[in-house]
Amino acid sequence: MTAQPLRPGRRLPLIGAAFALLALALGAPAQAYPDARVDAQIRPNFGGLITPPLRSPYRPNQWRKPDHKPKRPHPHPSRPHPPLQGGYLNSLSIDCADPNLGPYPVSDALWALADGGVLFIRARGGVCRETLYIDRPVTIIGEGVSAFANGADAQPAKLAPAAGAPCIRVAPGTRGVEIRDLVIEADQGGRSACIEAVDAEIALVNTYVRYAGEAAAIFVSGGRLIGRQSTIEARTNDAAVLVDTATLDFAQVRIAADVRGLDITPAAGESRLLQVGVVAEGGTLPGSTGVTVRGLRSGGGKLVVRNSYVGGWITGLYVDRGAKLELVRSRVRARRGIISDWGEVVVRESAIWGDEYGGYFAGGAPVIEHNRFGGPRGGLLFDSQTRPALAPNYLYATDQCDPYAQPQGLYCQSFGAGPLQAFSAPDAYGQPAYGGQAYGWSHDGYERGYQMDGAPVALPPPPPPRRRGVFGRDTY
Repeated sequence: MTAQPLRPGRRLPLIGAAFALLALALGAPAQAYPDARVDAQIRPNFGGLITPPLRSPYRPNQWRKPDHKPKRPHPHPSRPHPPLQGGYLNSLSIDCADPNLGPYPVSDALWALADGGVLFIRARGGVCRETLYIDRPVTIIGEGVSAFANGADAQPAKLAPAAGAPCIRVAPGTRGVEIRDLVIEADQGGRSACIEAVDAEIALVNTYVRYAGEAAAIFVSGGRLIGRQSTIEARTNDAAVLVDTATLDFAQVRIAADVRGLDITPAAGESRLLQVGVVAEGGTLPGSTGVTVRGLRSGGGKLVVRNSYVGGWITGLYVDRGAKLELVRSRVRARRGIISDWGEVVVRESAIWGDEYGGYFAGGAPVIEHNRFGGPRGGLLFDSQTRPALAPNYLYATDQCDPYAQPQGLYCQSFGAGPLQAFSAPDAYGQPAYGGQAYGWSHDGYERGYQMDGAPVALPPPPPPRRRGVFGRDTY
């Protein structure tokens, strides 16, 4: 039996139905799509209101040796620093202002050094404009300004690479790289960090790092980063110092940045900040955070902050979920002092001021002992899932507060009754000044404030208010 073709009169209803179905299929999304797009644009992100910026996306590209660096043995014995017969030099001294040394005087000198050698860079007004690639333990020492220098010669030894290039790159597995008394400057860093080290050990001693770019000023992944009597200034949207699963050991170091000061994921063990100032030069920027501590799923370490100052930021310290922080005898002054998202936090004998609140703990069991918190109403907030361990802490409020509206271990007083020097404004190095004299790194501001108030113990709890009894007598 063969199929009969449809008559022209029967085709028209079928064609009309097909067009109707097509219009319904295409029409419904066309009406819903603009509404969904507008809703996605205006829906607020409540998590981003208290959460600092996400983890930095910066990672350096694969390390490789520079093309200009000659391979051993040196093919040209007439170069400025040929190796000794049967070995390499233990120490060298170069002057980047000498045109006879060629375009890469520091790299050529590093090539001629033996493992553990020392390289001295003279200060004669010349700037070393190259990137250093270090693949062995060495010590690089810059000369300071001579007392007899004047004019163009009156400047210390300086390393300043070309625009968009890193300053120093340390090869993976290298141990014992030490930079001393050197000014390192990258005013056009672009997308390259100034100092990069992966699975290496590097130390900065009395070193000044000045960076402006899009990446972190110092990036360390794995290994160890040591800082002593150094200054790090960064103009970037990233962190000034980015430490990813590495050990950090800073003592008497000043970090100044715009958006983030220190972003650290501590490796197993203990990292520490001792007499460190983390200050914001543009702290009104949204999301600016002084110290961000991130955690690992397993095997993460702890960051110990002692005798330090964090100030000028929107958020002073942020502790990520699973991170470990111990804040001891330090001072924090920010819009929000410290925020903990289920981190393991210990705050002991510290002074924390927050324009909005001194501390917010979203969960966990923080240990908060013998501290002073300052703010509009004392400013210490706990989520319902938080189980804090509280020893006597004082909350100094600029507004009125009820002394008994706080849980046991927290006592609220007026701001005028508190030790004002504990919340005083610091000097340029993050340390307070008393009587016009800055004590610098030799004394901690909060420890000295405790000494001025007496022994470093918690103040006694306030007496209960007197109330009128039924028969007009005072009762307690």
